Amino acid sequence: MMNKKIIGVMALALVMIVGACPAFAASSASSTQQVTVSVDPTIAIAATWASGGNNSTISLGALTADGIQKTFAGGASGEQLYTYSNVAIDVYTKASGDLTDGSNTIALSNFLYKGGSTGTATAFSTTYAKMYNNWAKAPQGSYNVAPIELDLTVPFGTAPSNYTNTVYFSAVNAGNATGATTP
Repeated sequence: MMNKKIIGVMALALVMIVGACPAFAASSASSTQQVTVSVDPTIAIAATWASGGNNSTISLGALTADGIQKTFAGGASGEQLYTYSNVAIDVYTKASGDLTDGSNTIALSNFLYKGGSTGTATAFSTTYAKMYNNWAKAPQGSYNVAPIELDLTVPFGTAPSNYTNTVYFSAVNAGNATGATTP
């Protein structure tokens, strides 16, 4: 009877060892596994002024209140827009409002942009306007860049001061029916 118990315990232990140990699985000197990854659509843009960092301040310098439109060429010494997106995008722009110093203003209609799909100087607005239609995705590991020309007319009689506003760029998937909504 004791022998039967010992044999039973040994058989149970052997079953547990064999079931828990992968040493009895087939093995070889090498192994291969397939890897899959899903890459999400990514929309990423940046705006720079005079080769400054992303979101660098646009400084148009000291201008004369002479009613003459001044042009600031886009590119490395002016405004540039970059896309790092891995899908084609539409880019929209707007401004926060008139250029102001608190109590004095330069009308927003005097501040214009040209670039992307916008071939003629266009006044900024406080609502988004499409400025780049179907901008191609960026090359892998790189970016696409586009110069943005800016124009400003300081009317006669404008009080001397430092005037400011904010320019916004927003990108969406190319062909997005709703357009830009943020920021």
